[in-house]
Amino acid sequence: MRSRRLVALAGFLLLLFSLAAAIRPAELARRARLAVRDSGKDLARRRLDGSSAAFDRKYFFFLESARRRVPSGTAGVAVLAPGATEAHRNLALYVFAPRPALVAPTRIPEGWLLAVYGAEAPDGWRPIASVAGGALFERAR
Repeated sequence: MRSRRLVALAGFLLLLFSLAAAIRPAELARRARLAVRDSGKDLARRRLDGSSAAFDRKYFFFLESARRRVPSGTAGVAVLAPGATEAHRNLALYVFAPRPALVAPTRIPEGWLLAVYGAEAPDGWRPIASVAGGALFERAR
């Protein structure tokens, strides 16, 4: 039994040191300061300060603003964003979860809203809410 614990401890220490070696001390210190500074903030503000939104903070602000305006019971949200990348897709999925979201879809399912970031909505959609950097739309009836 003792040898199992020693092997487990050695494995843990090896993992710990290999992870520590991959992170620069300055980056580790910056993240620690950020964690302390953001500990009292609401989740959206902590996310805005984090690295997942670093590639386009205005896009995150748009998504968060849209998320707050989506009516309850909405089946899903399609997001149109010029030049959308995999990072844009992942952030939209994260922000709108557990509600489904699609970025730059070829077809938008019935009952879904359209969140348009910095561009015009396609024909057949009417605005229902203005959000930071864009607007929310529903299908025109």
